[in-house]
Amino acid sequence: MGEASKMFKGKRRALLYLLAGVLLAFGAGLFGVSVLWPAGAPVQEVAPPAAAPAPQPPEDASLADARREGEKKSDETAAKEKPPGEQRAQREPAERAPAVPPDTTMYLTVPKLGLHDVLVLDGTSEAVLSQGAGHVPGTGYPWVEGSNTYLAGHRLGYPGTGSDRVFYDLPALVAGDEVILEDSLGQTYTYRVSEVLEVSPFDLSVTAPVASRDVVSLQTCIEDFGDYWTAGPNWYARYVVRADRVS
Repeated sequence: MGEASKMFKGKRRALLYLLAGVLLAFGAGLFGVSVLWPAGAPVQEVAPPAAAPAPQPPEDASLADARREGEKKSDETAAKEKPPGEQRAQREPAERAPAVPPDTTMYLTVPKLGLHDVLVLDGTSEAVLSQGAGHVPGTGYPWVEGSNTYLAGHRLGYPGTGSDRVFYDLPALVAGDEVILEDSLGQTYTYRVSEVLEVSPFDLSVTAPVASRDVVSLQTCIEDFGDYWTAGPNWYARYVVRADRVS
């Protein structure tokens, strides 16, 4: 009886322990108390997993074309709003400086006077002037920036030579008339008449460079100041037609 009583008490104690454990677990779940953490220990919160972005439907082809067209128009509008100088810089390549020719031979064309490819040589001697026109020594050349290319020619000249009345009609030129020079490389320089000067034979200031301009000057003799059509032989004045380069 004593052994049976001990066994019964042991079973009852084990049953009580089991029942206490069940109640403890139930109470912890009911009141939010964790049985896995010691008292006072912080409980870490676990963030819920981020939701994956919703897939985007493919862009409609017509909408894509419209968007691209809108972007193109925006770019064109921005280009139009740029200063004119900047627009030209984008459209036009930078102008190249002319090459320096191997010799100084030139050819003069003045369409209004019917002059075409008149030979121009360096110097103002009769040997030079009898062949056409002469380039006054010490003055500029069209392929040099800022030059006053100064050419002289006879009013009457010599029949049967390149000097024959070569500059006789020079007083007929007016502002805007075209003067063209070509160098020995075939490079052309176009000028337009801008002013007319009458000076004494001793005034050499007209041969000097003109500030910030590329010009050609054509000189011949006239009978007197204001007298353009008396045909000499007493030449008392120099008649100079000056033209500014335009291309």
